[in-house]
Amino acid sequence: MSLRSLLNQTITLYTKSTKDKFGRESYGSGVQHKCRFQLKTKTRVLPNQEIVAIVAVVYLRPDVSIDKGDKVTYNGTDYRVYTVNEAVDGPGNVDHRRLELTEWA
Repeated sequence: MSLRSLLNQTITLYTKSTKDKFGRESYGSGVQHKCRFQLKTKTRVLPNQEIVAIVAVVYLRPDVSIDKGDKVTYNGTDYRVYTVNEAVDGPGNVDHRRLELTEWA
């Protein structure tokens, strides 16, 4: 069974577009994508001893364009993309993308 058959949930992805006059990031219009969304409890300790809480993991198709810092909405809750990882299969093709999300603050 491939992972793509498990992509039966929907997220809305908002990519960063520009910064407003106050220096805050603004986001474009949202685009819906099929995914696999899983709540997670995981922490990362950065080199400066700051602790980052990963609250969810999302699996997406490899053709979805997404970057660190983009906004994801699932089930009425907003999240920020913390990491984007690509899963590469034997011949070197990207099978799917795995995102780690933090709470939107």
